[in-house]
Amino acid sequence: MAAVLLVGLVITGCRLDGGTGYVEIRTVPVGPSTQATLYLDSEKLEPLKKGTAVLRQSVGTHKLGIASSGEPRLLCEVVIEKDRITTVTVSLFERPPRCQCRSSTGTDAASNRRCTG
Repeated sequence: MAAVLLVGLVITGCRLDGGTGYVEIRTVPVGPSTQATLYLDSEKLEPLKKGTAVLRQSVGTHKLGIASSGEPRLLCEVVIEKDRITTVTVSLFERPPRCQCRSSTGTDAASNRRCTG
């Protein structure tokens, strides 16, 4: 009986995770930028194919950064919601590069550094 209860708790515990969502990262211009590397949290991203990548991530707030040399610089925070796609366009035309969100949590410049799905 105790073993059945323990197995039930383990299975229930596996389902209580926060879930996953998706982040679509686009770059403008579309061509590969050999000088800039994108990071999601501390993970270095592979070069984007045709300027787009869709990544599966855990629910929560993640930091999107860029580095041309040295440590990554924060571009924006990306809020991943369960079973949603958050789209972020990184404008490499801008100096410094910046995020453009499909939707954001506010209208002022400081809050536009946070992208939500």
